[in-house]
Formats: sequence, structure tokens, C-alpha cells
Amino acid sequence: MRKTLIWTAIVLVVLFGGKYGYQKIKDNKIHTENKQAAAVQDTATDKTNNQKRAKTKEKEQTAKIGGVQYEIEIGADSTQDAVIDVMHKMTHQKVKAKEKWGAVPMIPDTIQQVYEIVSKSHFDKKEDLLAILEKWQKGQFDEVDQDHNYFWRYQDGTIGKAYGILSKEEEQKFMANNFGEDFVKEVSSQE
Repeated sequence: MRKTLIWTAIVLVVLFGGKYGYQKIKDNKIHTENKQAAAVQDTATDKTNNQKRAKTKEKEQTAKIGGVQYEIEIGADSTQDAVIDVMHKMTHQKVKAKEKWGAVPMIPDTIQQVYEIVSKSHFDKKEDLLAILEKWQKGQFDEVDQDHNYFWRYQDGTIGKAYGILSKEEEQKFMANNFGEDFVKEVSSQE
């Protein structure tokens, strides 16, 4: 009888221990699955938030800004400061910056007009300005953010330093928002 009682006790301990162990494993599995689901949700939320921030930044870069002018409004008697101001505003169509004020269309016609003024000038920065304008005439805008910052520093800029270059699509949006859809169509037909 004593043997039966001992065996019964052992069987009961094993059964209860097995059930307790099984329940612990099951609880751990559920807990792990919940953690993984939460991590996936956090990743999805982060991705969504990053996409929203990117869209907001894009909108900021392509939004309508103040100080837009269609004509360069400079001539042979203009100062170096006035020419640099126009060239600076021309870069806004192509660069990413925290803030932008003023825009002049950077199209072959305006580039050529500014080039002619600078080439006939006696400006201190004539060589630098001609080098930049010659790149622009060739359609080389891979350093336009650096060009912008050259003008920005010359004008003692404190906010609005360029930190990148707009994509072609972003540039088109910027032009449409600031110069109008008709202007974009006209420029596109000339390319």
C-alpha cells in the first residue's frame, strides 16, 4: 500500500508539474508573440511616420515662397550684390533648404542674361560667377547646392543654408507652385 501511495504521489507530482510546465511554456510563447507583434506594429508606425515626415519635407521644399520674380531685373549697370542676389534666387528652384525667400526662374534664357551681364562686368567675384554660370549653361547642376551656399555665405546668410538638391519631380512642383503651371509647360516644351 505504501508503494502504491508513493507511486500515486509521484504520478500526481509529474502530472501537475507537467501541466504547470506546459502552461509556463504556453504563456511564454504568447508573451513572445505579443512582443513580436508589438515590434512589427512599432516598425510599421515608424515607417508611416517617416513617410509622413518625408512628404512634409517635400511639401516644404516645393511650397510657394515669397519674393518670386519672373524677370531678373538687373542690367549692365547693376552691382555685384544685385547680380549675386538674382543668382541666389535662381538656385532656390533646385535646392533643398530649411527656408527660402525669393525665386527667379533658372532657365537657359535667364542664365544667359546673367552671364552676359557678368562677362562685361568688373566685379571682384567675376571669375567665380562666370564659372558657376558656365556650369549652369551646360546643364550641370550637381553642385547647385554648393553654388547656393557660396551666394548665401557672401550675403552673410544665417538661416536657409542648402543641404541638398531637389529631384526633377520636386523641382517641377516648386516651379508649378511658384511660377505657375503654364510656365512649367512652356519651359518643358523648350527642353
